[in-house]
Amino acid sequence: MRVKATLAWIAGAALHRVRTTWSGRIVAGVLVLALVAGIGGGVWWKMQQVPDGAALAVGDRVVSVTDLDDRVQTLRALYGVQPPVEDPAKMDGFRRDAAKAVALSMVLEDRATGMGVGVADAKVRQTLDQYITSQLGNGPGARDDFVTVLGNVGTTEAKVLDEVRQQMLVGELFDRVTKDVTVTDDDLRAEFPRYAERLGTPEKRELSNIVVTSKEAADKVAAELRGGADFATVARASSIDTATRAAGGALGQVSAAQLQPDYARAAFGAPAGQVFGPVQNQFGWNVGRSGAVTPGVPAIFDQVEDRLREMVLFDRRIAVWGQWMTDSLSGGDVRYADDYRPADPDTAPTGASPGLPSGTPNTVPPAPGGGG
Repeated sequence: MRVKATLAWIAGAALHRVRTTWSGRIVAGVLVLALVAGIGGGVWWKMQQVPDGAALAVGDRVVSVTDLDDRVQTLRALYGVQPPVEDPAKMDGFRRDAAKAVALSMVLEDRATGMGVGVADAKVRQTLDQYITSQLGNGPGARDDFVTVLGNVGTTEAKVLDEVRQQMLVGELFDRVTKDVTVTDDDLRAEFPRYAERLGTPEKRELSNIVVTSKEAADKVAAELRGGADFATVARASSIDTATRAAGGALGQVSAAQLQPDYARAAFGAPAGQVFGPVQNQFGWNVGRSGAVTPGVPAIFDQVEDRLREMVLFDRRIAVWGQWMTDSLSGGDVRYADDYRPADPDTAPTGASPGLPSGTPNTVPPAPGGGG
């Protein structure tokens, strides 16, 4: 049981496979974001060449194709990042975005060195030890279990420590770069209309969900349910989501913000009691049913002022951070091999990350007001 719990943490298993949270929107997640979503842009690429067998180079440091593949394997083991190997076009984009993610991490390390920002080895080890204890308990047996699990998912303790260090370093950089960002009382009044919906109590729905491996299977499940089959019975027999299958697919009462966007649109666009889908995501094909609806409650300024201040401040810090990353990347002397050159090599990833798994070490603050 202890090993399974740690494996779920490392692989990024969520309690509900269609859920995502505000707390997943962390700045350090840009290093994972580039691996799963292309970012628009289009800045000219510096045409210097890289050595044979290399994917990219930053300054005088070369990242071989093997090194890049190893980095992707570590992210796959830790965060559940899945290369789209069955789709050549998507795999090509994934490969280029992976190269950009590694380049960005190297550029940020260079900037940190130049700014005198660092993380002590003892602090990195302490952070990892705390997570091992929280997942597996104390004692040598816990560490042995941890190392065993890492081997099972294709990574090592040394690589995990490197990842922890990188996340903590990004957190330190974020704090340094954005420390002078402020928000005035007048700013809050002006910004309130833009944040009111997020600050109010959102509409929630009781949802149930079934995950299967193919569209054909999802179409069959949807037809059975629309024909009158009992949802819980079909979920227990068909769903591959082990987190919800025993409960008949029940996700509980959730808001749209807690769901991945495509799934949220389908779930909240369906009348209460109606089956919706199929909707595809990285876990498979989803067929759901919307149940009881709890109406939302609008926000009142005086009641949400503190949260509003946190949210406006966070978004402004994100904007400053994003521009700083772009400036750093464009001036970072990054070169790519032809097969690894991203479409927008000088523009840093922006926006929400897909979410690091719960418990992943990081020191960058989440967006306020989110779920855990």
